[in-house]
Amino acid sequence: MVAVHRFYCTLLSLNHQSPVIDDPDEVHHLSRVLRLKAGDEVELIDGQGGVARVTLSEVSKSKVVSRLQAFERVPALSRGRIVLACALPKRVKFDDIIEKCTELGVDEIVPLITERTEVSPSIDAMSRMAVRFRKVVLSAAKQSKRLWFPKIHPVMPFKSAVDLFSSSSNGLFIPWLEGARKPLRETELSTLAFGKGNVVFFIGPEGDFSPQEAAYAIRRGATPVSLGETVLRVDTAAVAVIAYAHIGISLT
Repeated sequence: MVAVHRFYCTLLSLNHQSPVIDDPDEVHHLSRVLRLKAGDEVELIDGQGGVARVTLSEVSKSKVVSRLQAFERVPALSRGRIVLACALPKRVKFDDIIEKCTELGVDEIVPLITERTEVSPSIDAMSRMAVRFRKVVLSAAKQSKRLWFPKIHPVMPFKSAVDLFSSSSNGLFIPWLEGARKPLRETELSTLAFGKGNVVFFIGPEGDFSPQEAAYAIRRGATPVSLGETVLRVDTAAVAVIAYAHIGISLT
């Protein structure tokens, strides 16, 4: 069976009989890279569970118009949301973290500024990052066949992220290299993930969270955990905890 190409479209429903693709990158990929034309069939997704089978009716440099053939709204998974709150790393790209964690099923990603974060983006830089992050999510979601895209939060201070999730989460976990810690494998992660709240993982920067930050998170209900005997880089730790959560949920 020949795979059907999939593209992003913001407005999908049974009421939209002529969906239009106007995202420049999507239009370029469809028309210039794949060289699709009127009469070809493709799938459209909106990142909110909507998937449509359409026939292309007009392909131009600025937009692609189609005719709706079938539409389905797939409900989100009935479990708590998996959240990654990760410090912006210095030596690796945050794009890579977003890509891999999107493929693994993360629901929300929060870029963090911590006391030891060496990356301090300006307002303009954060605006550009947000645009780039959305593109990474789209690419990873299409590759992994996700119909629900993860939410990417604005860059925020660590304590703000702790406050944001402490009252709405079933589990806050903070991998830390100091003090008393519980092995992550001993946590009731699968049970927590099927609750109504979030399961949140806080990943620190190169140099780890400061004692003051860890103490603040613990006071707000976070459980300090260990990810093993070795010290992991930021990107490795981020992927490890989301992979652990994904596998734990899948096996339950």
